[in-house]
Formats: sequence, structure tokens, C-alpha cells
Amino acid sequence: MEIVAALTVALLITVIIYLLGRLLAPTPPKSRDKLESYACGERFPPARGPVRLLFFNFAALFMVFDVLALFLAFTINIPAIYKQGLIAIILVYSVVLGLSIHLLGRR
Repeated sequence: MEIVAALTVALLITVIIYLLGRLLAPTPPKSRDKLESYACGERFPPARGPVRLLFFNFAALFMVFDVLALFLAFTINIPAIYKQGLIAIILVYSVVLGLSIHLLGRR
């Protein structure tokens, strides 16, 4: 019960500090330049700019690493009966990981 009271008091103090900060902070005037898109000192038209897919590739590679690490983390103390299936799953994910790294390395 003491933990709930402490968390409630901490939440209330946080909300009060946040609201005081919003009330006391100066608000800059809204201008047309503030609302326009801006990148590297150049003004872009409102249409979308080009999007590079390199970030998406690294995100997909991270997901493969993450799933492989999750499989390994949960298989430390499994019975010997399931070891063969687990080894097959790890091999498949290792092949997928190797292919992903190979494809990301190509330009």
C-alpha cells in the first residue's frame, strides 16, 4: 500500500511541475517560417522529399537479430527433447541473418 501512495505522490508532483512549466514558459509567436518545412538551409516545396530505404534495411536487420537473441535467451534451460528443433530454428534464422547482411552490403 505504501508503494501505491508513493507512486501517486510522485505522479502528482510530476504533473504539477509539468503544468507549472507550461504556464511559466514564454510562448514564441507563430510565424509562417516556423511552420514551413526546412532542411539544411534549403526550403522544400510542400511535397514529400525523397526517402532513403537504408534505414528500413537496418531496422529489418535489427528485427532479425532481436528474434534470434530472443530464441537464444529463452532456450537456456529447455529439455533435451526440444534441442533438435531449436537447432533447426536457429540455423534458419542464421541463414536469414547471413543473407540479410550480404544483401545490405551490396550497393
